[in-house]
Amino acid sequence: MILGMRPARRITMTNGATVTATEIARIAGVGPAAVSNWRRRYAEFPTPVGGTAASPQFSLPEVMDWLEAHGRPVHLSPVDEVWRAMNALRDPGRPGGILAAVGFHLLGEEPPRHSGRTEADAGGLPMDLGLHVDALGDRLGAAEAFEALLSRWTEAHARQVEVTPAPVASLMCALSGSVDGTAPDSVLDPACGTGGLLLQAAENGAVSLLGQEVQPDLAEIADVRLRLHGHHDVTVATGDSLLENAHDAARVRSVVCNLPFGQRDWGRSKLGYDTRWTYGLPPKGEPELAWVQHALAHLDDGGSAVFLMPAAAAARPSGRRIRAELVRRGALRAVVALPSGSASTHSLGTHLWITQPSNEPSSPDVLFIDAEPLVEAAPENRAAGTDWKAVHTAVTEAWRRFRTGAELDRAVSSAVPVIALLDEEVDITPAHHVRSEPGETFDLAQLEEDRTRWHRTLTGLTNVLPTVREVPAADPQVLVSLEDLIRSGALRMWRGSSAREAPDGVEARVPLLRLIDGQSRTPPGRWAYAPETERIREGDVLVFAGSPQGARPADPQEYGAAAGQSITVLRPERDLLDSWFLAGALTGGPRVGRSGSSTGPTGRPSRLDPGRVFLPVREPAEQQRIGRAFRDIARLDELLDETAEHGRRVARRLADALAAGLADLIDDDRRG
Repeated sequence: MILGMRPARRITMTNGATVTATEIARIAGVGPAAVSNWRRRYAEFPTPVGGTAASPQFSLPEVMDWLEAHGRPVHLSPVDEVWRAMNALRDPGRPGGILAAVGFHLLGEEPPRHSGRTEADAGGLPMDLGLHVDALGDRLGAAEAFEALLSRWTEAHARQVEVTPAPVASLMCALSGSVDGTAPDSVLDPACGTGGLLLQAAENGAVSLLGQEVQPDLAEIADVRLRLHGHHDVTVATGDSLLENAHDAARVRSVVCNLPFGQRDWGRSKLGYDTRWTYGLPPKGEPELAWVQHALAHLDDGGSAVFLMPAAAAARPSGRRIRAELVRRGALRAVVALPSGSASTHSLGTHLWITQPSNEPSSPDVLFIDAEPLVEAAPENRAAGTDWKAVHTAVTEAWRRFRTGAELDRAVSSAVPVIALLDEEVDITPAHHVRSEPGETFDLAQLEEDRTRWHRTLTGLTNVLPTVREVPAADPQVLVSLEDLIRSGALRMWRGSSAREAPDGVEARVPLLRLIDGQSRTPPGRWAYAPETERIREGDVLVFAGSPQGARPADPQEYGAAAGQSITVLRPERDLLDSWFLAGALTGGPRVGRSGSSTGPTGRPSRLDPGRVFLPVREPAEQQRIGRAFRDIARLDELLDETAEHGRRVARRLADALAAGLADLIDDDRRG
């Protein structure tokens, strides 16, 4: 409940709003397992009012009444309260309409009237919602209030709306500036979405902002978002930029664009004779090359365009001819390979293309930058996804050096002559053109030390394995399910969730262990709120993506963190259940391998089902003895990975030295 809000108004405010079981856990400050227990134990717990059997929806007012009646604290922040009320009013046919209406309300304007607007958002907001939006605006400021609600909205519609991550937007806008760092005064984004790139450009110093977006609600959201941040030279039009170019006559200093993903039909049949195709008519399967030429047609002399592209566009055979023209005529200036996972929709990687009009003095070279080695060189940075500060600095510095003719850092960048790119493939993938060069010196003593350490590690591997003996066949062993262990109090289980907002007035944050962090054994880097009872601690066993086969005890670097989505936490009572025994039995038990998790529509495990996971019954002392063996086996697995990686490093150093002529072979009778 919002502090100072009367209960009667809260009920009116949330009337019609629904929540999932996961969201109930969030506002109650508990794990999802607790909500499942409440549903089983309390007959008066609210019944679902919608959704599906797998993902039921509950009435928010009923849930809050039940929580309050049972003395459960309600952690519903002001943003939560407003968001739930907005969600209850949304139109499924135009889900962004209510958010745009909130934006206009914060601006003090009536939403524009058109046929696509529903009754709920046509004449402004309902009075009750409007009052609470005003209160949120007073509390956070109008712009920040809208950003908080926009964040909730994009999370809820992550599969339908692609949002350019803030670090990527910052890098793109920095690359669009002049060589001395001056930001362009006019910027166009022809597929602007919610306006993130335009907002970043404005914060960098751009004054005139032009955008276009095919979805009317997103266009309105971008418009009000920019104006709420104090930028008023803004024109955001609705429509498809390729088919209905609203800014046909506009010429700007910069174009920045996260290109639409997965377009099947970009309008080729209707645009065959369009004057924008100065580098060639793009094939039907190359929509990105249509957007690139559309942007180039809008640039002033001396302007530049930066695009977020799928990596595949750098090498598709169907786009070879147009890529060749872009390279030959000097329009393509640079290609940057971003670290993996930089954009959610491009699972196979993303590139930035930097282009300029071909009437500019052409460069004899194209710059290639591969930012992936920056992450590989410092794997601890993967805990936060990517060290974007390091990536930003390295990429912008390489771009500056290329433009001024200074020497490049060959570890991450390379200037390749145009003529070298114009082969049969015209493959402009940075990894194919950036090569790390071996050092100028060769340390033979270091190589021998590495070789000796590697041999010693190999020899020691056999000492890690526990010694076992065969057990004669006996009666089937007695099994107990995780569900029975939970009921008996020997085990507690809860499922992680996405980052929670702290209750009002609580500032404490803890690291958030995401699925990718846990699976790669890297420290958690993002932050979230979690009650003390749901913070990972020593002895907890973690299960990832509902698959018991990957279960393991928590690492020390994970202690104190909150579990993220798709992570299940098992907390055994130490006197009754050994952690290593529990983890080992989960990973190795044949009964578990067949039925330990339920599957989603894709057939992949989605969640751990405690009623279908069984452990052998053992006395605590026997559990500890077997648990030590499971721990040794896990250590062997880790050592094998370390040994293989160390061996590859020795081989790579030796190969580099031989290739560079810094080492020579000694004839050896052992080799034939």
